[in-house]
Amino acid sequence: MQKQLDRIQTMKGRIPTDEQKQVYKTLGGAPHLDGNYTVFGEVIDGLAIVDSIAKQPRNEMDRPDKDVRMTMSGEWIKKKKITKKYGYKFL
Repeated sequence: MQKQLDRIQTMKGRIPTDEQKQVYKTLGGAPHLDGNYTVFGEVIDGLAIVDSIAKQPRNEMDRPDKDVRMTMSGEWIKKKKITKKYGYKFL
C-alpha cells in the first residue's frame, strides 16, 4: 500500500494526508482512483434515474458521449426507517 501511495504522489502530484494514508493502510482502498472516479453504492430508490443514465449514447469505449453531471443531497436516516421504507436489510 505504501508503494501505491508514493506512486500517487509522484504521478499526480497529490499528497495524501496522514489520516488518508492511515485509512488506506488499515481499511484498504484504491488510492489510485481518488479524484478520478466515484464509487456508487446500492440504489434503493430512484432506479428510473439510473436507467436514464444507462440509456445515454456512448462511444466505442462505453463512455457517455456527454458527461453526466450529478448532484446529491441527503439527510441522515436511521437504519430502522430505511428498512421499513425500502425493505433494505443491513448485515
